Amino acid sequence: MSRLEEHFRDALDARGLEIDEPTRRLAVDLARLLIRASGASVRERERHTLDGALAARTALPPGARDALLDLALSPRFRAAVSPGELLAFGGRFGAEAQDRLADEQAEELDLTGFAERYGTEASLLLLDALFQVASADGRIEPREARVLEASAASLGIDGVLVSALFQKYDPRHAAGDLNWDLTKERISVGRAGGNDVVLPDPQVARHHCDLVHDPTGWRVVDVGSGRPVLVDGQPVIQAMLSEGNKIQLGPWRLQVVEEDGQWKVHAFGHRSFTSLSVSDVTRHIGEICLLDQVRFTVFSGEVVALVGPSGAGKTTLINAISGIAPADEGRCWLDGQDFHGILQADRTAVGLVPQEDLVHPTLKVAESLQYAGKLRLPADVDLAELRGTVDRVLAELGIDHIRDSRIGDALKRGISGGQRKRVNLAQELLTRSTRVLFLDEPTSGLDPRSAQDIARLVRQLADDGRIVFLVTHDLTPGIMAQCDHLLVLAAGGRVAWYGPPQEACAYFGVDSPDLIFSVLSEQGPEEWKTTYRDSMGHRKYVATREHLLRPTEGTQSDDQAERRKSKRPSLVSQFKTLTHRYFRRKMRDQTGVLVMVAQPLLLALTTWIVFPVPTDAMVFMFTLSCLWFGMSSAVREMISDRAIWRRERKVGVGVTPYVGSKVAVLGLLVTLECVAFTAMVYYLVGMSAGGYDFPQLAGVASLTGLSGMALGLLISSVMTSSEAAVGMLPLLLVPMICFSSIMVPLRHMEKPAQALSWIFIERYAFEAALKTGDQLQKVARGDGKWEEQPLNGTLYTLGLKSVDAEDMGLPMRVLIGVVVAFTLGCLMLTWIVIWRRDRT
Repeated sequence: MSRLEEHFRDALDARGLEIDEPTRRLAVDLARLLIRASGASVRERERHTLDGALAARTALPPGARDALLDLALSPRFRAAVSPGELLAFGGRFGAEAQDRLADEQAEELDLTGFAERYGTEASLLLLDALFQVASADGRIEPREARVLEASAASLGIDGVLVSALFQKYDPRHAAGDLNWDLTKERISVGRAGGNDVVLPDPQVARHHCDLVHDPTGWRVVDVGSGRPVLVDGQPVIQAMLSEGNKIQLGPWRLQVVEEDGQWKVHAFGHRSFTSLSVSDVTRHIGEICLLDQVRFTVFSGEVVALVGPSGAGKTTLINAISGIAPADEGRCWLDGQDFHGILQADRTAVGLVPQEDLVHPTLKVAESLQYAGKLRLPADVDLAELRGTVDRVLAELGIDHIRDSRIGDALKRGISGGQRKRVNLAQELLTRSTRVLFLDEPTSGLDPRSAQDIARLVRQLADDGRIVFLVTHDLTPGIMAQCDHLLVLAAGGRVAWYGPPQEACAYFGVDSPDLIFSVLSEQGPEEWKTTYRDSMGHRKYVATREHLLRPTEGTQSDDQAERRKSKRPSLVSQFKTLTHRYFRRKMRDQTGVLVMVAQPLLLALTTWIVFPVPTDAMVFMFTLSCLWFGMSSAVREMISDRAIWRRERKVGVGVTPYVGSKVAVLGLLVTLECVAFTAMVYYLVGMSAGGYDFPQLAGVASLTGLSGMALGLLISSVMTSSEAAVGMLPLLLVPMICFSSIMVPLRHMEKPAQALSWIFIERYAFEAALKTGDQLQKVARGDGKWEEQPLNGTLYTLGLKSVDAEDMGLPMRVLIGVVVAFTLGCLMLTWIVIWRRDRT
């Protein structure tokens, strides 16, 4: 028991007051530390403020508080004894008295000891009381601010919470309006207390920049802190300042002005404290643990670098937080509300930028963003507003100069790799509602300079008020300088560290963050998890934030969710956008267009050369060609943009508009191919002589092509690679040829073969095409000349009708009905496959 507590207990006994020991001890430690940490700023006239702080944080009655303050403010207990004063005391009163005084001082807690004894909640209460005492005059002076920041560090309270307390107790910080007189030629600006202009916010570097005055005026100079310095939104190393220029440092904007002959700097800033809390997120697959009670809280404006060895659960954690694959246990909260509940109403609250560049290479940059905007922005956004949004994002990411450039890919070069990364990111920034960004290896594959540019861009996106998660294996100083926290996952998804990169180095005992991987193998994953849970870092960066931001149960109200949902583009609007984009992409593919034009021409010429007159074999090749047009055009289409579709699905694009856009564009192109092919074959071969009706023949050809297209889309929805999908074509076409009756008449087939012939669409298309005319020709047996054969004779020869003269096989309406039903059935199966793939 300390001497102050002993005297306080005696004072309580004298007044007849009974206070339990834990409350008495907490009150004594709070009073002493409040007074000593505040130093000379605590005066007798501030006794009322001290009394209010004790009343709010302890259960002491008024009489007990008066007794405690009388003692704590007395000369004997008010100030701690410094080492120099202790030596002077020993020289005056002897070594024995000096030792007794030293022992008495050792019994008293310092701020660090207070935090260790009482924990997170009491530490926050003490710091809050210190701010209340320091702001007794209505504002916090620079010297007091430095004391408060030092006290917060000793208590293990991180800087974001300190910023919140500055806003709470200093009206200037609450209003985001600070002013300083510029009385020197060089003014330092930063977070640390030794700067001329102090901006107490973790997003501001300790020494962020300098303001330098020379004969030409004021200029801002980046001092190499690693954090960006922006002038009117553009990053600079140094720049001259003119009237109206705004300097952005984290959430603060500075402006140098001259007022009444005196240069001043005005600082405007108000930090947003949007918070994302991850609470004990756990995920297993069988007996394998992927995530093990992951806990942390991140504020808006912060960049979290997510690192760990392969298989540590980085992607699993992102999927769990973003709702792609929710965890088995645990919750995620955004500002106290269920984060996944928010995402169900509005997926645009999250932006997920994968490692690969999911952009259409044939589109121009601005075109790609306009289409993305139409799919993401509310339905009531008009074209002018959409273009303004695209302009804003292009300017924000510094790619306005390439707006009309083709994106390109590895086969046909367009913009650079770093620029493609920015376009990829730009799609997620079109909606201002994007509050949380996940970036998966955005610097992979880039040269060092481009990687640094991307990292600085990520920093700027966070400074604008977003929460950014950066999955990376690049722990070089340049990248880490842009990050506020390092989240290190050991094997099995166990948190080995969460906190600033600089403190992580001290925690792991390495010189730089990139050496952390080398020490992770020194302990087992479970040991790393336990060690961190017991560390100061966990208490400072996890426990204090959790205590301050306890989530409230519940999600958005039904009305809020409905309002968000109603803003989404309708399915009709999505269909129009997807169809227009897909048609433009197809037309930009010059090789594909050339093949599309050449196919009917070359096959028509081949048919004419081989079949100078219409025969049953010619009609068969005619329908088989139409089937090929449809299948070949669609067999890769669901695979080529599957990754892009998955990304757009996450922001609410429907399966029906997606499949419908493919059907609309491919259906139009295939129909044009089939009609052109029909016209050329019809006139080259002279099918009119056989009584063939061109509109009917073109209709059958188009339906056959559409059935092939539907079958191709089904194949591409099922297959996982283009090679496998293309490999399916001969596996389907060869049996169609064999079972269509052109090789072997149906009556000559065995019963199993006859039964199988009914399931192949080519049989029905072939028979339908035959029945659009009256007669064909065949080679006479004697002299090899062509001779006419009535249609019923051809059908009998192929086995498509019986010997009965009145029997003409399946009616035309049945044949057309089967082709239509087959087409619709394949499209329905395609929709189901894509829907199920999306669900899983």
